[in-house]
Amino acid sequence: MRVQKLTLSLALLIVIGAISCKNAEKKERQKVIRVEKPVTKVDVTIDTSNAFNGLFIDSSLVNGFLAADSLSDTLVNRIKSFYNSRNYQYAWFSPEGIPEHTISFWNLLKNYLNYSKDSSVYSKTLTARMEALITARESVKIKNDSAFQNLELSLTKFFYLYADHAYAYDAGFDMKTLEWYIPKKKLTLEAMLDSVISARGQFSEAYAPRNPQYTALRKKLQQYKAIRDAGGWPRVNSKVEEMKKGYKDAAVLVLKKRLKVEGFLDGADSTFTNVYDTALAGAVNAVKEVYGYKPDGKAGKTFLRDLNVSVDERIQQILINMERMRWIPIETRDSGRAIMVNIPEYKMHIYENGRPAWDMNVVVGKESNNTTVFTGMLKTVVFSPYWNVPTSIVKKEMGGRPGAAYLERNHMEIVNGQVRQKPGPWNSLGLVKFLFPNSYDIYFHDSPAKSLFNRDKRSFSHGCIRLKEPAKFAQYVLGDTSKWNAEKIDSAMNSGKEKFVRVKRPIPVLITYFTAWVDDDGRLNFREDIYGHDAIIAKKMFLNSVGTTWSRQKAIRDSIQHIKDSVKQKELERKEKRKLDSLKRAGI
Repeated sequence: MRVQKLTLSLALLIVIGAISCKNAEKKERQKVIRVEKPVTKVDVTIDTSNAFNGLFIDSSLVNGFLAADSLSDTLVNRIKSFYNSRNYQYAWFSPEGIPEHTISFWNLLKNYLNYSKDSSVYSKTLTARMEALITARESVKIKNDSAFQNLELSLTKFFYLYADHAYAYDAGFDMKTLEWYIPKKKLTLEAMLDSVISARGQFSEAYAPRNPQYTALRKKLQQYKAIRDAGGWPRVNSKVEEMKKGYKDAAVLVLKKRLKVEGFLDGADSTFTNVYDTALAGAVNAVKEVYGYKPDGKAGKTFLRDLNVSVDERIQQILINMERMRWIPIETRDSGRAIMVNIPEYKMHIYENGRPAWDMNVVVGKESNNTTVFTGMLKTVVFSPYWNVPTSIVKKEMGGRPGAAYLERNHMEIVNGQVRQKPGPWNSLGLVKFLFPNSYDIYFHDSPAKSLFNRDKRSFSHGCIRLKEPAKFAQYVLGDTSKWNAEKIDSAMNSGKEKFVRVKRPIPVLITYFTAWVDDDGRLNFREDIYGHDAIIAKKMFLNSVGTTWSRQKAIRDSIQHIKDSVKQKELERKEKRKLDSLKRAGI
C-alpha cells in the first residue's frame, strides 16, 4: 500500500516552517512595508445567539489595555480591528475552557521562537501563565475577570507581533487575514458550505491561509456538495458480521450503490447484482485505504459504521479541518530532519531534508488519557528505561499502594515513595524511550504489547506514544554518530541497565490532529475523531451542527457506564442491607 504523504507535507510546513527564512537569508532581503488598511467597523450582526464564543470583553477594557501598553499606532489599530470584527467576543478563551486554536497558536509561537531566537516576540510572564494553563487545561475554569482579560489581550498582541516578524519578508501576506483566523460567527452548515463554494466572507481568496492543503480541501467540498444536492448516499445494513467475496444479499447491492455515489465504483445501477464480486472487493479496498483500514477486501461492521456516516457529517468534518489548516505556517527553504505524528492516523512520519523518508505505525493515548497536540525537540534517548508509574495509575489500577506480591510479580519496586517498574522485556515502556521535553510529560517509547500495532484503531496507551519499530527509530535518531550502530543499540536496549544518551542534533517533533486531508494522489482521507475534538468545534462553528460519530459513540458509552454504575450501586446496597440484617440478627 502506498504511503499517504499529505500529512507528511503538513509536518514540513509546521515543524520547520515557522519562520519565513533562515536568519542569514533575511539579511539579504528587504522587509516589506505594508500599507495599513482602515480600522474594521464593529460587526453588530454578531450577538450572543450566533457568536462563536459566548464570552465577551468590554470595549473600554480593550482601549484601556492598548493605551497602557505603549504600543505603536499600527499595532493598536490592528488589535482594534480584530476585536471590532468579532464584536468584542473573546478570541482565545471560552466558557468551556481553552479552545483548540489557542493551543495551536501557542505551539506555533513556541516553534517560531525555537528557530528564530527572536526575543521581541517572547514574554516570560505570558509564557509562564500559558504553560501553567495548558498543563492544567482539563481543570481550568475560565472567568471573565481582569486576569483572563489581560491574558486574552496579551495573546492577541503577540498574535500580531508573531505575524509581523514571521511574515516580515512576504509581500503577499495581508495582516487583515488575521481577523479571519479565529471563527467569529456561527453559520448553518448550508450557509457555510455556500460561502466556501462561492469563496465569500471568511472563505474568500483574500482571507484564505497560504497553504495548499486548505485549497485542496476546499476543492473537495464541491464534490461532496454535489453528492449532498443529489440526495446523499444510502445506508448499508448488513445481516452478517462481515461481507466478503461470494456473499449474496440485498445489502451487497446497497453497498455497491453507496460506493458508486462517492466515486469508488463505476457502472450503472441497473448492472449491479447482489453478489459480492471482485470489482466490489477492489472498491472496498480503495475506500479502506482512505479511511485508515487494512485493505483486505472485506466489509465488516466497524468499516460499515464509518461508511454510513452521512454526507453532511463528512462536509462538516472537511470544514472543521479547513479551520485547522489556518494554523499551518508558510513553507520555508529550511532543511534537516523532522518527526510528525498525526494522532487520528496512528502514524509517525519521518522527514529528511524536507522530503518524506519513511513512516511507522504508532499507538496513541486512549480517550480518557488523550495524547496532547504540541511541538517539541527530541533531545534524549533512554535505553533499558525504568517506568515511574504515575500516581493516577497507582490509585486507579493498583489500589493505591501495591503489596509486596504485586510488586514482585510485576517487576516493580518502591523508591522514595515512587512506584517504578524495573528495566526489562516486561517493562511497560519496552526497551527504549525517546524524550522531547514538554509540560505534558509525553514521550515516544517501545512496548511489549506488539499485537496492538496490527489493529486498524490504535488508541490504547495512557497518553504517551508507542512505536512499532523502536530499534529502527533509535538508529535513525542516533544515526549522526558512528558510535551508535545497530549492534550497540541492540545491546543497550537489552542490557537491563538504564542509560541516557543525548541526541547530537535535536530533532523537531510535531504532534497533530487532522481527521480529513487530501493525499498526494488527490484522494480525500478521513479518520475517526477519536478524542472528540471535531465534535467540540462543530458545536461552536455551526448553528445546526450534525451529531458526530464520536458524540453518538460517547452517548452509547455513557449509557453503558450508567448501567454499570447502577448495577454496582445496587450491589453495594444489597451488601449493606445484608450487613445490617446480620447485625440485627446478632442483636447489635
